[in-house]
Amino acid sequence: MRSVARLGPAWLALLVSVVIAGIPAQFGGIALAGPITTVDIYSNPAGSGSNNQTGANVAIPPSPVWALPTNSNYGWISYGATGCSDFNAFTGFCTAGPLSPPGTTVTSTPTAVFYQTFTLDFASVGSVDVWADDTATVWIDNGTVASGTGSGGTMESMAVGTLGNNCANAPISCTQVMDAVIPLSLSAGTYTMVLDAYQLVGATPFGVMYSGEFKATPEPASYMLMGLGLAGLGTLMRRRKRA
Repeated sequence: MRSVARLGPAWLALLVSVVIAGIPAQFGGIALAGPITTVDIYSNPAGSGSNNQTGANVAIPPSPVWALPTNSNYGWISYGATGCSDFNAFTGFCTAGPLSPPGTTVTSTPTAVFYQTFTLDFASVGSVDVWADDTATVWIDNGTVASGTGSGGTMESMAVGTLGNNCANAPISCTQVMDAVIPLSLSAGTYTMVLDAYQLVGATPFGVMYSGEFKATPEPASYMLMGLGLAGLGTLMRRRKRA
């Protein structure tokens, strides 16, 4: 009995460690080195995004009516000088950059296509906020995708073909309250978000902006480990009381 009593504290410490290790990091547990449990994606020229016009995205000066980013990680991007090159306070209009494209329709070929590839180590949930001037369609596909086909993938939000005061009259649009908030629940894997962006009115500013975050859902193995630890603690406490 005396030797068992001496083992008690050691077993107790071990079981407590098992319980703590089993708590998922997103619920206050210890995040061990290894797989990434939170993934952010941003419209940032320094990031991994690209486009079908020039390959590399560039930051553009936004029109004053466009939505402002909520932090410095992201902003309005395009394939070149398509943003607001000069704002006339008297007229309230921007002079578009020299590369601003002509107008088109949402049933035509997209003005420009933007890509953002990201990898999730775990099944994850999250959302992506997307703005565009004048509008865009968003696709999410597993792996690298061809724009606009939806082949093997999921269409998340459609372009709006009618104009409001400054861009499309409903999400996906360019003003603060006209972004599309797209909730997503994705399995582990590599994904490419594709934005088919359309310039409905030519010779006006053009660009897109997006921000998203994905967090790993609790892993079953973590819950199993925590459950085993709790069961062991209960058994040990019962034995100590009988002793």
